[in-house]
Amino acid sequence: MPRRPNYQQDRAERQRKKVARRDKRLAAKAERRERNRPSDSHLGDRTMAVDSAAESSDTTIPADTAATGRFAQALAFVCGMDHPATLAAQLAAQSGTADDVQRARAMFLQLTVQDQRAALAIAAATTPGYRAEVKPG
Repeated sequence: MPRRPNYQQDRAERQRKKVARRDKRLAAKAERRERNRPSDSHLGDRTMAVDSAAESSDTTIPADTAATGRFAQALAFVCGMDHPATLAAQLAAQSGTADDVQRARAMFLQLTVQDQRAALAIAAATTPGYRAEVKPG
């Protein structure tokens, strides 16, 4: 009696190769995203990042707490009230400590790019003095 091919083993091998290709593709995509991400240096005073590691959690940062509060509201709209990034941003707006702001920024960077853009657009639109440009077309 001739020996039968093991189709189950072939299928498992194809699955492994497929997963390896997907992982490689996702790693390349993440690398491109990091490479194309704008640096924080062009944001100036409005950034929530605290670059100085010497600051302790006792010190408050000179960030605009009203802007941080508006940003927390925008995150609540985009992600939901109980999302960890929203809660971290609300805590940073209330306390204003460097550690809370860093934690909120880290949580924000873990969001998808679409959620990040939406939250930033909403926060910018609710900023006093903001004028939306109307493009002809």
